[in-house]
Amino acid sequence: MIIRRVLTIGGLVAMIAVVGVVPALADDLADYLADAGDAVYSGRRVVGTTWDGLESVGVVEIQHLGGMATLASGSSLATIGGGRMRFDGPSGAALSFIGATQFDLSSRYVVSSSGSTEHLGRSAHVLDVTEAGFLRMRIIVDDSSSAPVATEVYARDGSVFRYSAMIEFSVSVDPEMAMTDEHPYEMMLPVDQVGLPVDAAGYQLVDVYAGPQGASQAFYTDGLFSFSVFTTTGRVNWEDAIDGELPYTVDGQSYWRVINPASLWVMWNAPGTTIALVGDLPPDHLEAVLGELPKPGIDGWMTRMWRRLFG
Repeated sequence: MIIRRVLTIGGLVAMIAVVGVVPALADDLADYLADAGDAVYSGRRVVGTTWDGLESVGVVEIQHLGGMATLASGSSLATIGGGRMRFDGPSGAALSFIGATQFDLSSRYVVSSSGSTEHLGRSAHVLDVTEAGFLRMRIIVDDSSSAPVATEVYARDGSVFRYSAMIEFSVSVDPEMAMTDEHPYEMMLPVDQVGLPVDAAGYQLVDVYAGPQGASQAFYTDGLFSFSVFTTTGRVNWEDAIDGELPYTVDGQSYWRVINPASLWVMWNAPGTTIALVGDLPPDHLEAVLGELPKPGIDGWMTRMWRRLFG
């Protein structure tokens, strides 16, 4: 079923946020980011998101080696890196993204050092990322390994929206956890953009990938946060698909929202299209982005009648 595939790939995308800081912050941090991408470390990380009085918390085991990360949570195992993602769980997927675009941080952020600290008894330093004069993200970086060992992402009102911290940390990994080519990977080929804006509230559309049965994945980033928009034809009864979740209203439009430890999911039906947005962007960014994407709505009478008669 196509919607199950969308949700499975969306789960892979959501796992990326657990790995750490996106490696594209700013030119003056190029050396650190190169080191962070090459950092060798493992351990357990707690991740949590708090929004509108709702909280979702999880713990993942992470192995990071050579720009690739393996994350385990419960019965699920995801391996991410080198333009490939593999998910071993109830609904497995193995994907290879061809032509993935690199993107630098937008000018909306300023990065500065904020002194020294310790994390888990290890020496570290603090980096502050500000946006329009307010603190958007604080990162604690392990001195010896350059691994991001803790982060806090702040909402526009100054509250902590997402936090992530290593609760066990080692500068070694299990070599058997590294991604190999033993599994076949489905090639995700880039295509021209599919009726979505090239810029959405400061996020640039950098890649669009085609899927089966008319599905597509559009990847957006501002260099610090990112999200994917999955689209497919038809409609989904989201109320049944995500039982127990509450509707989410933005500018009078109704969506369905799921809060996960490391990501936000927003789902809706636009005329002729089912849409799911999965990303790590903060709530104020999300609301601005939704204002520039196709709005929720139903098909016209003629379209509904045609589908009823001819499928």
